Formats: sequence, C-alpha cells, structure tokens
Amino acid sequence: MSLIEVKNVYKSYGEKKVLKNVSLEINKGEVAAIIGPNGTGKTTLMEIMMTLRKADNGDIEIMGMNISEEKSIDAIRSQLGVIFQEGGMYNFMRLKEALDLFASFYDVPKDKVNRLVEEFDLGPYMNTKYHKMSGGWKQRFLLAIAFLHDPELLFLDEPTTGLDPKAAQTLWNNIKGSKDENRTIVLTTHSMEEIERYCDRVIVLKAGEVVANDSPKSLIKKYNKEFFTDVYFHLVEGGA
Repeated sequence: MSLIEVKNVYKSYGEKKVLKNVSLEINKGEVAAIIGPNGTGKTTLMEIMMTLRKADNGDIEIMGMNISEEKSIDAIRSQLGVIFQEGGMYNFMRLKEALDLFASFYDVPKDKVNRLVEEFDLGPYMNTKYHKMSGGWKQRFLLAIAFLHDPELLFLDEPTTGLDPKAAQTLWNNIKGSKDENRTIVLTTHSMEEIERYCDRVIVLKAGEVVANDSPKSLIKKYNKEFFTDVYFHLVEGGA
C-alpha cells in the first residue's frame, strides 16, 4: 500500500531545473532512502513531500491526501515527524523542559513521555542542557521528540552525519526498534552501508531525475555488483 505517491514533479529555482519529471512511490511501513550527489535535488524533494515547498508541476499524495490542497496540509503535518540535520533545538533548554514543551503541542500524556524517556535511555540527561550533549545523544533526543505524537510518517535528514560508529549504531537501533508496521521512514544519507543494512527501498537521483527505485538487494542483483556502493557509483557516474 503506497503511503507516498509522487507523479511527474518538476521544480526550478530561476533558470536552474532541480527536479525533472520525478515519479516514485513509497509503501507504508518502509524505510526508504533518497540519495544522490550534492545538488541533485534530494533536499528539495524531501521539503516538497514535507509540505515546506511547492512543486512547479506534478501531483503528490501523502497518506491519500493531495498536498496541493490547502485543507490537506494541516492534516498531513499532524502525522509527520521530522529531524533536520541542523537539529533546530533550543540550545539552552534542558531536555525535560523541551520534552514538556513539545508534548504540550500535541497533548501527549505524561505516561507516554515517560515511556519515550525510558525507551531512548534519556533519564540521566533530563536536567542537561541540549547544547552540552554529544552529537549522538542530541540525535537520539531529537528522534524521541519526533516520536512524541506517534507520527505515521517520519523524515530524517542525514540523521547519523557526524556521529561516531557506536553512536550511529545506537541511533539506528532506536529507529528500527521504534518502527512498526504503521510507521514509514524517509531519509537522506551519504552512508551506503546504512542503506544496504537498514533500508527497504532506495531512490537514487541524478541531475534531478530518478535513475533507480528499488530495494538495495534487488539493485545489487540487477547490476551484478557485490555491494550497494558499487551500484551507486555505476548509476551516478556510469549511467543507468
């Protein structure tokens, strides 16, 4: 069952064509990565799907709702969880204060907040200010914030960038451990290993166009490669 349907989407900034006739589907419950060289339209596509930007042309349905209809935008956003690479958290706010603040936005009961604190092992840091935490703990906390209202769809922008291997592994354990059949995760990453290990689907963009959309395993088999890294370079450097 498709949770996201993108059909013939175009987006330009002035004379620069960023997305060119992009079409794709992401099914409910999948972990899907959108990847490609820098400047190929990944962030723009993500922002359009998050209702933060409008496409010039094309149709996009999220959870059965057309994002071009104003009445659908609030309903879609209420079901989204988002982690931006920059973080976007108040640096001098203590974790407990931030959790209480975001919980108030969605009327999240106290017992649900407590369960997330336990699930993400945040208890020892509840009185710690955000800016004093390591990169791995910041990302783990932001993931807990994103899960507060049980979003049906979660967007992660390079969630493990700058993390050491152990912190990245812990974050993925939290992502996969918190994922159930009702949650779909869409992310960007530069880690081919993460795609091969954790993703159900990978969408490869090249110069604003989709050149592959399948499971990493299927693409490895299709192009007769040993690792997904080899598939990626074949697609973006050698042509599809």
